[in-house]
Amino acid sequence: MLCTVFLSGMLLSLASLTYAQTQPRSEAVFIGIKKTDRVGRHDAQPDGTPDAVFTLNLKPTRGEPNIAEIEIRTLAGPSGLWSSGRPGTEVGYLGIARAKNPSELLNPRREALKIDPVEDSSLLLFLTDDGQFQNKSRRYQMRIIHSDGTAITLPVKIQITSAEDAPAPQDAYPVRMTAVLKGISNYDAVSPEKNIASDDKADGLFVLRVEATDKTITGIEIRNVDGTPSVWDTIPGTRNGAIGVAITSEPVKLLNNRDGTVSIPVQKQPLELNLYVADNGSIAAGKTNYRVSVTFADGGLSWCPVQKSAAGQEEPKPAPEAVPSKNVNFMATLLGFVTTDAVGQYPGIKPDGVADAVFGLDIETTPKSEIIGIEIQSVDGPTRRWSTYPVPGAWGMGVAYQSAQSTLLNKPDGGIRIPLERRAQFFVYAADPGDLATSNQQLLMIVHLEDGSSYQQLIRRPIGTTPSVVPGTEDPYRVKGAINCEFRGFLYDLVSASAKPGKDGYLDGLFILKIQADEQKIAKVDISGPDKVVRWSSDPKPPVMYLGVAIYPKFRECINKKPGSLNLELAGRKTLYLYAADNGMLSDPKANLFVTVWFTDKTSLSGEIIK
Repeated sequence: MLCTVFLSGMLLSLASLTYAQTQPRSEAVFIGIKKTDRVGRHDAQPDGTPDAVFTLNLKPTRGEPNIAEIEIRTLAGPSGLWSSGRPGTEVGYLGIARAKNPSELLNPRREALKIDPVEDSSLLLFLTDDGQFQNKSRRYQMRIIHSDGTAITLPVKIQITSAEDAPAPQDAYPVRMTAVLKGISNYDAVSPEKNIASDDKADGLFVLRVEATDKTITGIEIRNVDGTPSVWDTIPGTRNGAIGVAITSEPVKLLNNRDGTVSIPVQKQPLELNLYVADNGSIAAGKTNYRVSVTFADGGLSWCPVQKSAAGQEEPKPAPEAVPSKNVNFMATLLGFVTTDAVGQYPGIKPDGVADAVFGLDIETTPKSEIIGIEIQSVDGPTRRWSTYPVPGAWGMGVAYQSAQSTLLNKPDGGIRIPLERRAQFFVYAADPGDLATSNQQLLMIVHLEDGSSYQQLIRRPIGTTPSVVPGTEDPYRVKGAINCEFRGFLYDLVSASAKPGKDGYLDGLFILKIQADEQKIAKVDISGPDKVVRWSSDPKPPVMYLGVAIYPKFRECINKKPGSLNLELAGRKTLYLYAADNGMLSDPKANLFVTVWFTDKTSLSGEIIK
């Protein structure tokens, strides 16, 4: 009788245990292949292939032990096994990150995790795409192993979300960011501690520019990529330094909440932010490079490398009582080279027999003001300076309204004083030292106003440049026109990593190309790598890879079904969508790419691609 009762009780216990395991409290979801490349097949190094992303939302009980390992394996379809810590050539690497701070992997090496399921209840899991995650027959399960050896097995739901919205016909775009390290400011917003408080020491200053539509920034992180280990963020509870955040136009009005967090809306207009950090010595030393990561309320993550401004050109932030009341926005663009020869090297404004580089300056200020000087300085490459001031050793600059491009506004000594009420657009002619077209050096434009304030922006290079030519002569191989090409991430699978048309199961990189010229016919489009060697072409020959070309509204259908001339009529402006298989250069933010459009008359137009 006792034996019967004991056996019955044990069976009831086993039944209840089985029920508990078949009713998991947590939830695992496969959300699809994203354009991000966080991990490789066997380690935490990006491999140039988009990642498959899973989410894990934990609902732990009180006293539940830490998580030591997470494993994903297939139940149906093509086989696969991935683990956050288990070694083995047949076991893929599984990267784990907190959803509230997805830029930092918790397991940069294959080792035991130490995740508190209560504090870190929402996780993101990254694994490199093996080419089979788009297979609809594939099913997965997730296993969570605790530090005490117990484990929970979860079924994985499949809720595929789009990697990115379909491209709009003209000017819609996903998140784009640039960041510049300005050096040490004269403003003190934060201390080395996590709280937002001054420490009587000037802060390091990064300037972040974000272009997006209807998004909200919920987190910012600055991290070194080499040199001195350095991490600052707006995430409460981490051991990293704080970031004080302010809009550039109001540099001493911090946007942080009391705990350091931020919630900053980004609408249709670009947003420029000052990021203040307590320098750990790496900024002052100048030997460390950084990157900035931004998380959004919709779960998105974007990051960009940090560029460094020219030495000695850090823009000091004024004390609160000296904050300028005016609002100034401007954009500077290198437009290319023309036959105009307006200026040479100082002294004196006079032609030097060499065609000038022409820059576009689009500036708006409220209330009205006066421009009393413009400068351009090289950020990298040869140290040079262009100025409307008669500075010894500087190269000359001529300024004209775009509506009257041949009438210089300079005084005989080169100086300017131009009234500015709201918005104006100028052509800025700069003497070419001989290598502006070939060096691709980063340039900085500085605008000085009559009240003593100065504003600076990195000069964009969206327009194709042409070699310098002697005025009065024509280059028979170049077309007069404009070209703009931007990389928009990974969207669809239309081409393969070969010279033949056809899909390969991997998401392709998308470029949006805008080109303007008169009465031409496009023969082909080439994209070159940093070494200027053609890697993709609409008319390729091995080992060049196939470049798919599409036209709105059929931007998911290539018009070049087979190699050969495109024979596209161009009379004015045209927008093309280009698709290329990633060879590692597309997902590498440091790889400079170049586009060239060839016409049927053997002429061409080319420019650098904006990433």
